[in-house]
Amino acid sequence: MDADAELIRAVNRGTGAGLIIRGRAEHGKLGGAIYVDWPDDRPAVVTVFDGGLPAARRVADVLNHLQDRGYPVPRHELVVEVGDQVVFVQQRLPKTASTELSLRRIEGIAEINERFAGALADRPEVPPVSQWFRPPGTDPYLILELIPEHDQRAREVAREILRITTDPAGEERLAGDDLVHVDLSAANVLFDDQERPTAVVDWNLGVYRGDRRLALVQTRFDREWFVRRTDPDPVELAAAQLLDEILADRVPAETLRVFWAYWLLHQLPRAFRRGAAAPVIDWQLALAESRLTH
Repeated sequence: MDADAELIRAVNRGTGAGLIIRGRAEHGKLGGAIYVDWPDDRPAVVTVFDGGLPAARRVADVLNHLQDRGYPVPRHELVVEVGDQVVFVQQRLPKTASTELSLRRIEGIAEINERFAGALADRPEVPPVSQWFRPPGTDPYLILELIPEHDQRAREVAREILRITTDPAGEERLAGDDLVHVDLSAANVLFDDQERPTAVVDWNLGVYRGDRRLALVQTRFDREWFVRRTDPDPVELAAAQLLDEILADRVPAETLRVFWAYWLLHQLPRAFRRGAAAPVIDWQLALAESRLTH
């Protein structure tokens, strides 16, 4: 909490915003959002952006433009550089107190994601989502350096991922004018008390253009952490199955295969780089094998 208070003090010193700290959110890939109020009692959220100041300003500009046009995203009111961090002060949108997963919520995530179809048709400067998976100037083949030479299974999976993701025809399947959220987890979709989706939040990894359906692959990947437990929750099993059905119904098989290859290009190296336990590596390889075969 001391670190949160110091961050808010730094924001106030730099902007004169007068924010009043109120607490911290439970969820959030970058450590959770800090809840604050403006001096006029308007609720806001402070989050740390995963990138530099120019990219953060672009995110704020694009999302504010989209909110003005009725898209379900929060307004980003301030972009502040604090030391080596870039911070958003954004609108805190209302949500229900319950965060329990349900099949209705899974359907709601897919439903609200559809609203991003064509959202960036007039914003050609927004980078393609392929750049998030493989930033310009990076070598995708570095994945092989993370895998022990003796682990033949992992190397075969990695080579298949690379074969798909280095093919220009595969990259074309990611393209489009939709807004793509690259962390469309259940925690990043807000719902009302009737379990109707109201907004998509936590754009701290950036905004990208492409095929919106790609985001649902990340939603599905997140569920696999729970499905692979020794005694998985039946709701989680049903949620994973429902997402598989939604993806199979909405995405042609070859395109879905490409989507999975790109997500695994992101996820599998992270597991090796962070020294994930052998069972985690094993289920990610198994997931890759099941999703990348014809």
